[in-house]
Amino acid sequence: MNPDYQTAAIKAAETLIEYGICSSPIDPLPILKKRPDVLVLSYAEISADVCAERKQIVSLFGEKSQDAVTSVHLLEGKNVYVVGFNQMLPNYMTQRALARELGHIVLGHNGSREDEVRTAEAKCFAHHFLCPRPLIHMVQASGLRLTTELLGNLTGCYERCLYCMRHTPGVEVPPELNRAVRDQMKEHFVNFFEFQRVVSLSDGSALADFGSYMDGYAE
Repeated sequence: MNPDYQTAAIKAAETLIEYGICSSPIDPLPILKKRPDVLVLSYAEISADVCAERKQIVSLFGEKSQDAVTSVHLLEGKNVYVVGFNQMLPNYMTQRALARELGHIVLGHNGSREDEVRTAEAKCFAHHFLCPRPLIHMVQASGLRLTTELLGNLTGCYERCLYCMRHTPGVEVPPELNRAVRDQMKEHFVNFFEFQRVVSLSDGSALADFGSYMDGYAE
């Protein structure tokens, strides 16, 4: 079975709209905390609850869960998602990890297995959530040079994350969703653009060709 990148991208746009996200960098943590079906705890909080060292908690979750992990529990006939995250990591790493876990939840992954397909879908959600294509399009339309530094400052995404995004397959997202996301973030971007006009950017790694990630984009 191939990953459903289109659904992941659409769900990311819908989530941005649902929670009225109008500025970046985007922090997934408040969204997770607002959801009634989610309990989110740092590894330190979990270790305090069970009287174990934080390092033991991290190792308990396994090597693939060094940044964050989600488990699903059935409570009164409904799924409750418990998200644990490593608060000792830099913010940009926590941001991407929690966006990925939010993707698992929004996409309805029930936690019964962690396979490559579900991981790919959750990462695709995270990319479109943290760095919406309408935001990239506004940068391109402004005439600003799209560099790693500029996009990192705008979205909080670090270079490795941007590299992964450039290799994410392009998908078609309904134009009305793209327009809604753009309209929500337009004022934020205008302020950012004015700042960039005053503060000259040092030359960086060009991202003008953002590859297939921008395929399927429509106003």
